[in-house]
Amino acid sequence: MTLLNLDWSFAYLFAQISFSSNLELFFWLAAYIFSSYCFYMMLKKLNYENAWFAWVPLLDIWIIFKAGDQSPWWVIGFFIPFVNIVAAICFFIAYINIVRKLGKNPWLILLMIIPFVNFAVMFYFALM
Repeated sequence: MTLLNLDWSFAYLFAQISFSSNLELFFWLAAYIFSSYCFYMMLKKLNYENAWFAWVPLLDIWIIFKAGDQSPWWVIGFFIPFVNIVAAICFFIAYINIVRKLGKNPWLILLMIIPFVNFAVMFYFALM
């Protein structure tokens, strides 16, 4: 009976998220906005009509699979144990295909492993 008495509204559930500081929240929001903007600009360069999908969670992964000539249904694979490993490999291949279509060197993707350098690499792919 106690589950029925709880407030399950979105505001209540969002308030339960614990950020150690407002700076951490600001960093994650800034990283999301920057990465979405970079993906949006990459998709605009590739002339995709639904480039605004880059701003919507899960749809951004869908459009990246489509732009990278992979099956967009791999998005569902991210939620299935062990299949998510294959989906991640397909996502990596899709990202390589996108970088090749942009005329950039796909080896630069390896630099995205390094923290904070990944933002510079994404900026290079999007705007240069």
